[in-house]
Amino acid sequence: MPIKLILSDSREIKTLKEYLEQNSILSKKHKIEKHDNQFHIYTTLSEITNDLSKYAHETYQEETPQIMTLYSIVNEFCVSRNIESPPESTIPKRWSIYPPMILFNSNTFDGEPWQQRFQQTETLSHDLFEHILSHQQPLFGTSDITHLAINKPIIDTDNIMRKPLNVLPLHGDFGPLVDSPAPTQQDFQQAFWCHVVQNGIYQTWAPRYTMFSRGNIKEKKRVLDNWKNLNGSVIFDFYCGIGYFSLSYLKNGGKLMCWELNPWSIEGFRRSLEYAGYKYKIIHSEEDFEYEKDFVNSDIDAYLFLESNENIPNRLKSFPEKSLPISHINLGLLPTSKAAWGIAHQLIKEKSNRDTIVRIHENVHIDDFDKIKQEAGDKFASGEVTHLEKVKTFAPDVWHLVIDLKQSVI
Repeated sequence: MPIKLILSDSREIKTLKEYLEQNSILSKKHKIEKHDNQFHIYTTLSEITNDLSKYAHETYQEETPQIMTLYSIVNEFCVSRNIESPPESTIPKRWSIYPPMILFNSNTFDGEPWQQRFQQTETLSHDLFEHILSHQQPLFGTSDITHLAINKPIIDTDNIMRKPLNVLPLHGDFGPLVDSPAPTQQDFQQAFWCHVVQNGIYQTWAPRYTMFSRGNIKEKKRVLDNWKNLNGSVIFDFYCGIGYFSLSYLKNGGKLMCWELNPWSIEGFRRSLEYAGYKYKIIHSEEDFEYEKDFVNSDIDAYLFLESNENIPNRLKSFPEKSLPISHINLGLLPTSKAAWGIAHQLIKEKSNRDTIVRIHENVHIDDFDKIKQEAGDKFASGEVTHLEKVKTFAPDVWHLVIDLKQSVI
């Protein structure tokens, strides 16, 4: 067993500690302790050396370190407050970290057992979450977390603005609530923003106003891996959000033409583009956009249109026929993007001068996979479904499906 040295004279501590450090035999697991006017200095030695034999010493038992878990930290807090610990099932076992926010899974701190306790004492929730954050390095492997929230189940609805109906703030200032459909620059500055780096790509968003799905990372990687050289091509994203998939095309060299209704998503996209050093232009619905003036010979990497994708035909009226090398059209709205299929087909027919891959995102029951392939093939004349990618389950036997459809030049 290792040895600890016992001193009675505090004046000897500094010299002895320096000696132990110089010889790399001071235990870093233990601080110097004082017991009954004696000072205990812990070493890593198992036998006393001649140099140290003049000091009183004894062996000590190394305690087996306990593995710190979120449950143990929460239970420790409850004991200190003399309150009953809720069932272990109410303590999160999974989470996602989007600095400086962590998202816990649902039916945990948002559940009835915890809500009852939080209502009994005004500061209990604040104190609990501060206690958790004080142990974040061993628990979560980071010291950057300041905000906690619950990731509740996604509601199956036509959420065309992709507002985060499933995020419940728990702790931290998530910024003022902004109800205006036209947020100001001040609104953007006062809001809380988080971020993530996936596949080497930085993305940021305001969780009060914009959705984010970690489960799409595999599909983003598929874009990066399967279409590596997009230099000289144009990619249309009809529902770009914060750049969920667009940024992967951009990283591989494509020029972006993106549409989005949610101004908060456009702001997040803009921030990500700026962070990565891309050139961009935001076009509002009332602004003009002309082929010769705004597009030809432009060094812009990404055009972001803050308007409905229903305006795409009007936006491209000044573009000559077959003037765009459209390599991809991304239709990334769930549960269905069928409303945009016709516009996408017309865009290829009139403006694309090369074969185009349409990437259709749909929520589809496993029994309807063949049916959705048939529907897509029928809608896009001379189109060929080349691949079905199951991204993630949305409900029992319902998949977020990506249909790769190759549309030859018409």
